[in-house]
Amino acid sequence: MQNHLQLIKRISARLQADEVRIPIQTASAVLMAYLATSFMDREDVSWGVFSALFVVQASIGGTIGAALGRIAGAVLGAVIAVALVILLGADEDWGTPVALLTGVGLMSFLAAKWPVLAYGLVTVTIIAVAPDFHVVEGAFRKVLAIAIGSSCGMIAAFAVLPVLARRTEQQYLAAALRHCGAYVLECTACLVRDKQNKDKATLDSIQWSIERARLMAREARIEEKTPAMGFSPFPQALLPEIERFAYTLTLVDRFSDRPMAETLCHDTKEALLDLAGAVKTCLEQIADAIEAGKACEEIDEAQQVYEAFENRVEESIERERLPAEDKEHMVAIKSAYGSVLSNLAELARQVQER
Repeated sequence: MQNHLQLIKRISARLQADEVRIPIQTASAVLMAYLATSFMDREDVSWGVFSALFVVQASIGGTIGAALGRIAGAVLGAVIAVALVILLGADEDWGTPVALLTGVGLMSFLAAKWPVLAYGLVTVTIIAVAPDFHVVEGAFRKVLAIAIGSSCGMIAAFAVLPVLARRTEQQYLAAALRHCGAYVLECTACLVRDKQNKDKATLDSIQWSIERARLMAREARIEEKTPAMGFSPFPQALLPEIERFAYTLTLVDRFSDRPMAETLCHDTKEALLDLAGAVKTCLEQIADAIEAGKACEEIDEAQQVYEAFENRVEESIERERLPAEDKEHMVAIKSAYGSVLSNLAELARQVQER
């Protein structure tokens, strides 16, 4: 029985991956759109199917935003095109190009201000170039097909392997913190002469994870504004706090470009490596808590390790005769790690208060 449950969990986790889930949702949306618009003309069916094809996003909130934006853009573009065709007359030699130029120009201006309305460029172009004999009725059928297809995309996002943007945001935030922990170790290894060069790919992974979390945060706000989903507003403090923590790492990154003096390295290497390991461990604990939606433990141990490192630094500076440049470098390193610990404590507090 236990083996069966583990197998089901593995299959479920695999199906939730974007590269598997999104194609399944998209195929489901397209099939539903085809069936839902089967009573319409073949041309209108294609409008509905294409709408369903491109609205499915990485989360429910993203799909809702894309679908509503497509419907709003289609309606606005159709209204503009119909008004221009009626006003200028599609049967005149100059009517079509003037209607097309005016409609596309106006819709481009609106789409530049509100990118979510960009699909209106498609409807305004198609209707202006090739209006039906009954232009209003033809435009209405196209908009109806687009609305049906977009709605099918939303239904698929809700019904087939649904993923909440807030949940995905938490996963990206946790990943960013784990990458931060790895980068602290990288910088520390360079400081104590265990490594010559840092892996900048780790720093890129931090920024990428934060960017994805920021996108999911925007999509999550759409979910929270959807009454049918019954969500209550979620605390927004974690993303800015993690961004602040990642920014603090630039101090450690900057000062680790130059290794510590050999004498200081000999005296403080073990304490500094212990500190980096403690910071990484705390970041992993906080990341686990964020992913699980639970409170994290206190980080008193990391603070104690930092105090031991601080004492070791002060003793070494007082005991050894060092150039002023080396002393200043070591004080800057101690200050940078102190900032990391301060931000780490605030981050832990934010997670505990969720």
